[in-house]
This record gives sequence, C-alpha cells and structure tokens, in this order.
Amino acid sequence: MIRRAVLVVLLVPVLVSCGSKSGKEDPYGGQMRELPLPRANVPPPPEPAAAQPSPAAQPSPAAQPSPAAQPSAATQPSAAGQPSPATQPSPGTLPPASHDISTTTTAWPLTLSSDNVTFQVHEPLLDSWNDGVLTARSLVVAQPPGQQKPVNGLVVIKGITQVDAAAGIVALQDLEVKGTSFSAPADKTQGWQEFLRFSLPDKIKTVGLARLQSGQDVVKARQQASSAAEVAVPRIIVSDKPAVLVYIDGGPRYVPVKDTNLMGMLNTRVLLLKDASAMYYLHLYDGWVSSKSLQGPWKVASPPPGAAKVEQAARATGRVNLLPGKPDAQGRSPTLSKGRLPQIIVSTQPAALIVLDGAPRFTQIPGSSLQYATNTSAHLFKDESSQLYVRVGGNWFRAGALTGPWQHVPIASLPAAFSAIPNDHPKSSVNPSIARAQTPTTDGAWNIAAANPSTATLDYTMSGDPVLEPIRGTQLNYVANASVPIIQFDINSWYAVQEGVWFYATEATGPWAVTNQIPPEIYAIPPTSPIYHAIHSRVISSSTDVVYYGYPTTGSLASEGGATGVEEQGSDYQYTPPSNLYWGWSY
Repeated sequence: MIRRAVLVVLLVPVLVSCGSKSGKEDPYGGQMRELPLPRANVPPPPEPAAAQPSPAAQPSPAAQPSPAAQPSAATQPSAAGQPSPATQPSPGTLPPASHDISTTTTAWPLTLSSDNVTFQVHEPLLDSWNDGVLTARSLVVAQPPGQQKPVNGLVVIKGITQVDAAAGIVALQDLEVKGTSFSAPADKTQGWQEFLRFSLPDKIKTVGLARLQSGQDVVKARQQASSAAEVAVPRIIVSDKPAVLVYIDGGPRYVPVKDTNLMGMLNTRVLLLKDASAMYYLHLYDGWVSSKSLQGPWKVASPPPGAAKVEQAARATGRVNLLPGKPDAQGRSPTLSKGRLPQIIVSTQPAALIVLDGAPRFTQIPGSSLQYATNTSAHLFKDESSQLYVRVGGNWFRAGALTGPWQHVPIASLPAAFSAIPNDHPKSSVNPSIARAQTPTTDGAWNIAAANPSTATLDYTMSGDPVLEPIRGTQLNYVANASVPIIQFDINSWYAVQEGVWFYATEATGPWAVTNQIPPEIYAIPPTSPIYHAIHSRVISSSTDVVYYGYPTTGSLASEGGATGVEEQGSDYQYTPPSNLYWGWSY
C-alpha cells in the first residue's frame, strides 16, 4: 500500500450559505480551515504549451508508447498560459478583432484599498465569451487591518470585448460588476462589495487573450462532454418488504487482509469478506451474515477470525457502509438477534433500491395532478396517465410499471405538474432541482482552495500496483484502485486532485507536486465517468508562493447526467453511483 502525507490547503467557501468545514473562526465570522501547504519538489517552469501534443495526436495511454515519445514534466500542458495549437479556437469563434485598440493595459493583480482594507484583484477567469460579450470571475484577496489571514472572495464581471490579436490583449468596455461574494458573512463585507462594484469598472481595462482562449478551451471541453453524455439507467429495484442493497462495482476484486486468512472485497463500500473455504461474510445491522454465494441464501453467522479487527478499522475510516438499517418509529435500530433478515440484494451494476411498506399507496398532491407514494421515503410519483416517476441520484426516470423498463427523463421534460408541488409539501425537496433546470445560470456558488506550491502534499492510498481504467470518450485513463482521482494524460504525465487542489507527477505513484497547469482535455471527461465529480476545479490565479483554485459548491453542480449521486443508506431509498474512487477504504 502506498501512502502520502496529509494535504495542507486552505479551503474557504465563497458564499456563507455554502457552509464550511470545521476550523478556526476568523474575526469576520467565517470558518477558516488550516490545511497543510506544498512540497519543495515542484517541476521546473513549463515551456509553452505548444510543446504538448494534442490528444488526437497522442497515442492512447493504454498503448504505453516509449517515454522518449512523451513530453517531460517540464512540458506539461498549460491551462493558464498559451493553449496548444490543436485546442486553440479558430478565429471564427472569437469576437471581431481590432488592431488599433487605444487603452491602458491592466497590470494584474490590481491593488485597491478602502477604509484601511487592501484588495488584491486577480486576472479574470472566463465563464463564457459569446458574440463579443465576456462573463468572467476574478479572485479577490482582502486584507483587513490587524488580521493575519486574508479573506478570499470572488467578483463576477460582464463586459463588451475588443480583441487585439497582435498585442495579445482583449479590451473591456461597458464593464459591469454582476456579483461579489466573500467567505466572511455578508454583514461584515457589505462595504467591501459596494466599494468593488463602484471601483472596478473603471480599473479593469484589459485581459490577456491567451488566458481567455485557455479558459474558452476548458469551457468548450466541458460543454461538449456534457452534451455528448448519455445518462445511464441504473437497475431500479422496488421491494415491498424490508431489503438492503449490496453494490459491487463490477466483478469482485479481492485483496488479502493483513494478519488474517481473509480476503476483503475492494470494489464495494460495504464490509464484505471471504474466508479460505470461499464462504462470504457480510456485516449487516449489528452483526454478520454468511453465504456460500453472493446471491444467497444468507443466514446469521458468527464473524470469522480476524473480522472484528477489520470492522474496527472500517469504522475508523468513516467511509464504510456497515448496513445499519433504518430505525423504527421509536428510533430503535434493527438487530439480527431475532433472526429475521431483510432481503439482501447484491448487484454488480449501478442500482437503486426503493423499499415500500407493502403495495404502493399513492395520494394526490394538493394543487397538482400528481400523486406520490406515502409508504416510502423515496421520491416515487404517478401522473394522471399512471406513468411512474422516480428520482435516483439526481436524475429522473419513468416507467409504466414498478418492474420497468425505466428510461431517463431530463428535468425539462418532466410533466408541468411537478412545478406545482407546494413548498410546504413533504415532497417539496425536489423543487429546487426542478427550478434550477428551468432557470439555468452559470453564476453558481464557488469554493476557493489555496495551496503553497513548495509545501502542499497529496494524501492518498493505492491498493497494490495502479489499476488503469479507460475514460470513455477520451484518450485518458484513471487509476481505479486509488483513494483520490488520479488521471493518466500520457505515459509520463499524471494528474491528481484532492479538495480542489491539482497535483502533477511523472508516475502514478508520485512524487506529486502542486500544479497550476491542467490540460483542457481533462475537462472533457464526461459526466458518466466515475471521476467526473472531481474535475470541476480550475486554476483561478497563481504565483510562486500560492496557487488559487475555484470549484462549484455541491449544491450548484448540475445533477443532470453523471455519477454524482450520493449513496443513501438506512432509509427507504438506497442508491450507489456508477463507480466510486473511495471503495478502497483499505483492508
């Protein structure tokens, strides 16, 4: 097993409403999290990204070309600098160019001050650039007097662009500040926001053309990947009696359990062991069950020798589903002591389990033509034509009967009756996602991560040698048995991301160093990929002593399409996304 030291990064949610992880209180009421900073082992500054072959020209990583044919660490592709020729937008995709722009070039970062607070405004990161209209967001680092740590924030701007390709700059006109946010509470920073809204339009004159083109490459890659992706329909199982779902991510993968004669199943989130006689042991409720086959029948059993230690280690990680079951009306957890077992359903394909208390009982939703199932906590509906709808992992599916077949339904194609669910109804929790789909916006809330390139380290485990799996629709691979997303760009270029911070290495096993250069091809990873949830982080700004990354908060990520579902256990609804990099909590 490979281990690395703990990642130390500063994570600050951009909007107070997004919440924050536990940490020290800052003087402005926000939560500041202490995180380790980077290592001194940083790759040398890269050469221009043109030295990086485009994915179309690169052999597939699986083909393992000779190292001589691959770029070195010093030539890793740049996301913040010049885009590679293969990924540069054609002139026809850019706003009209002008070669006689008369304007003062903006020196980034800008430094402003108000009421003894110093603001450092960094060069904008592109959100969209259409028909000459640019929408972008800039990192703002505010340093209040007498406060050791700065307060991070973002400002969203919009303006008309004129391109001077010869000078490599883009002039901004009619600039507006569309929004500002800081990690501190709004009542502490209201004056800051008003100052920036008033001051910035006259201060921001130009943006680097290469930076905008690079951002455009990333945006296009993500849009293409999203539009090309199809939502896979999971196996939707409906049970009218107590049941639990055991999901195995494909064929079982076993690893030896240290100091025992047991084998642990690596590619599942439950605690599933196998002894030397090929007997399976599954932790369920407050004990163990066993079977000679994964498909059962299962019976209550004593744990095999060594299982107690494995269970203790599993609990310590907090990442293992021990199948505790749903408490009863009195709050009592289910127990195996009475010998009654739920139906144990094992699936090696993505699956969702909906448990009903007997046959489904539907009740009309006031003010709507919809009905909902009252004897399950799952989101199960029926429309006036008796079509059934269920929400699974952020997606909606429809069928004519509980037995299926089920098909994906985009939110925009749901019956209008879904928009009429009252806000005080028990099923109103589905309303926000429907409203977001009807009024899409790119101005979602973002988190900010800051890493020191000389001290930050990557904290991960890998069970055995790297196991590579292809990422469909790309020429990339990912390491399936790593505890963090590790992506193979080519034989000598590997990228990993943890808590929004990107790392680079020439081998899958490291050593790893913080990087401010992420190839646009990585952002083309489709929503159906198991690591899609991890690749949203982008470099906002960087210097020799800090790299800032921005990534959408969980609530602002579109749930349509992709392995973004979260496993929910202990309720009437259990869903496991199609693959997960955190299977290997590690035996």
